Amino acid sequence: MFHNHWHPIRTITATAEGGASADDPGQPTPPAESETGGEPIDWEAKYKEALGHSRDWEKKAKANKAAADELEKLKESQMSEAEKAAKHTQELEAQVAAYKAKEQQAEWKAQVSAKTGIPAEALRGSSLEEIQAHADVLKPLLHPAPKLPNVPNPAQHPEGRTADERAKAYVRSLFGNKD
Repeated sequence: MFHNHWHPIRTITATAEGGASADDPGQPTPPAESETGGEPIDWEAKYKEALGHSRDWEKKAKANKAAADELEKLKESQMSEAEKAAKHTQELEAQVAAYKAKEQQAEWKAQVSAKTGIPAEALRGSSLEEIQAHADVLKPLLHPAPKLPNVPNPAQHPEGRTADERAKAYVRSLFGNKD
């Protein structure tokens, strides 16, 4: 059913001549040597060199950021008064639009609150339809339908009498009162 295909792992170790040998697994691997002189590679020196390059690039990036900030300030200072006024006007118009939208939403919430009896603070939404939909969800939770008392149906009792009439009749039968 299942075929067992086992492939042994071959290890390659270095031989005395510097080549690899799969037949001599007992030999330890010598330290890495550089390609040019056969000397061991100084990894710590390489790390410090790479770290130095990294620091150089970091300094260049900070200098570029400072130059970009300075250029932005220069552009801003060269803007005409009309351009500055136009930019300021756009910012103020955006604020006014936001205030009007909030005011309109508050008006809608008050309107829906008056209609449904749900507090305006509890209502959420950015359009009249969303606020009304939220009110429809909250209304059954805040104003549940009253539960009616359980009144037995007189037609279901023997002789068509209510429970109260039957109790009075029982008391009369106990005391022999025929009234």
